[in-house]
Amino acid sequence: MTFDNERKRLTVEELSVDCLDIRELHRAGYLDRRYAPRWPVFKWPGIDQIRFDRYLIHIELVNQVTPQNIRVTWTPCNFGGTRPWMHCPHCNRRLARLFKGLAGYFCRDCVGNPPYESQLRNDMARIYLRAYRLRERIGGGRPVIDPIRERPYRMWRKTYDRIRAEIEGLERLLVGSQVVKRAPLWIRPLSY
Repeated sequence: MTFDNERKRLTVEELSVDCLDIRELHRAGYLDRRYAPRWPVFKWPGIDQIRFDRYLIHIELVNQVTPQNIRVTWTPCNFGGTRPWMHCPHCNRRLARLFKGLAGYFCRDCVGNPPYESQLRNDMARIYLRAYRLRERIGGGRPVIDPIRERPYRMWRKTYDRIRAEIEGLERLLVGSQVVKRAPLWIRPLSY
């Protein structure tokens, strides 16, 4: 039996599955010209139609009459080029990601300031989570149980050695811990 105050809290990692990231849009070239993607490009299930322009993103959501307009601004970079930023339609903050909530896309604060997954864990679970995320960077595996994989192709040896040393240091603390037995039930792969 669960009570209302025992409900699981929504985390940033769960919200980021359905978020608008201006860096992804810019990398894909959507902001360079007028672009209206069709079905194969859609990764947002709640959006009926979306149009990109250099200074505006126009979103028509499913089952909503009023469309949402998100303002885009550009800042110059130190070594040339420009970087795009979205502005939250509610509070007008400049940011890189907008999360789905409140019948549209808004900033993390306007959605309710959800915590990160690691903020809901105790110290040993945070250590396990950190080791797990580092192992994902070099090819996966379960901390303490699986051996550390070989260096991935095209990863700098110095980077691999640093990550491996950090994993080994974290896993020394986890040997014999109860977290190792229970962790696979609450760890999900990274979604962003």
